[in-house]
Amino acid sequence: MKRLILSRHAKSSWDYPELRDIERPLNKRGQRAAPIMGRALKERGLVPEAIFASPSVRTRMTSALLATELDFPTDRIEFVDSFYGASPGGIAHFAGQLDDNLTCVMLVGHNPTWTELCHRLTGEHLDNLPTAGILVVDFEIDHWSDLSNQGTMHSLLIPRDFGCGGGQ
Repeated sequence: MKRLILSRHAKSSWDYPELRDIERPLNKRGQRAAPIMGRALKERGLVPEAIFASPSVRTRMTSALLATELDFPTDRIEFVDSFYGASPGGIAHFAGQLDDNLTCVMLVGHNPTWTELCHRLTGEHLDNLPTAGILVVDFEIDHWSDLSNQGTMHSLLIPRDFGCGGGQ
């Protein structure tokens, strides 16, 4: 079995209109939500062996906050340039290239890609994966190259369910 943990970045700040989109940091709510979501994963035994993230500032911050709560070394987070602006097909292709020694992998990125990826990988309808939302998908496969649209939604963790607000 293989497991993907798809985490959308936490709530970002719009306080600095001079920043490019890729440079926007997390706002205070996002900085509170990401560690809570990391603890929620850890409490459920959903700890990745690898974390790959978009290079945007908000995904860098989110992945570091998640990793800290998961006791995952932040210097082992890999930032993947192609995640920023990626299509669901691009992310699925990336996942299909993962090392088969990895069983559970976290990908940290952006909407609308992450919500669309839910539809693609599970066939489940999800209106919107909110900021800091996490979707866990299981695949009954031995090789990442066999990744298909036959995943099963294992968990859907929504920030408001953990008292740390939602967000679009």
